[in-house]
Amino acid sequence: MKMEIPAERRARILQLLKEKGIVRVDELSQDLEVSVITVRRDLAAMESDGQLERTHGGAISSNLRVNEPSYNDKGRQNMSRKSSIAVKTASLVKEGETIFVNSGSTTALVLQELVHIPRLTIITNNIGALYNLDIRPDCELILTGGTFRPGTSCLVGEEVLDSLGLVHPSTTILGVDGISFRKGLTSHNSHEAAVSRKMISQTSGKIIVVADSSKIGSLSLHSIATLNSVDTLVTDSLPDPSFTQDFDSAGIQLITSDDLK
Repeated sequence: MKMEIPAERRARILQLLKEKGIVRVDELSQDLEVSVITVRRDLAAMESDGQLERTHGGAISSNLRVNEPSYNDKGRQNMSRKSSIAVKTASLVKEGETIFVNSGSTTALVLQELVHIPRLTIITNNIGALYNLDIRPDCELILTGGTFRPGTSCLVGEEVLDSLGLVHPSTTILGVDGISFRKGLTSHNSHEAAVSRKMISQTSGKIIVVADSSKIGSLSLHSIATLNSVDTLVTDSLPDPSFTQDFDSAGIQLITSDDLK
């Protein structure tokens, strides 16, 4: 049935977003029996109200995540996806590089792959990744020091920031809690966000973000950086193919599950 009243259309759009997490302009036009122009007008108004986030092909839910899962809980989520992401990410790193790696369950898996690369120097605050690491004799692993944060098994604080400020690595590999096209990279914790920001600011080369697809469209409380700060995103797959255009617009090289095989 054609929906002439804006409030009815927008309620329907919110319902579809709740069910699917993403909506497309062309599909909404058919579902609501209104023009594409009308749909885009509705989405623009709803974005202004903070109800969603527009993308090239439609819109994605503004999914604010307030509760932070524990490090162990994160480690059990989407393990196969994260493992594939870790293998591909390590293939982007060259012998002899100096690399920052931040906290997180995905970056912990990346670290397991990096320690097999010759002559690598890895600087990290990711304590949780160190258990049972099989490190090459010519791979140097440096801990930042700092205050241990049990919830995410990492080091945070001024000591971390000070130690990072002494190095200019060729690459930084970041795990994040949310990737928003409008708000950029976000973290559950302000101290971990500060560490990630410092890593980005010190890096002389590329910034690689590693995140499974559940993080795309998610928003956490603390900002890290805009998407323009990112060179490469390694993920398992996209919730919608139209997202490719959004990452292209931000100048991000996108590596997805098709490239991981």
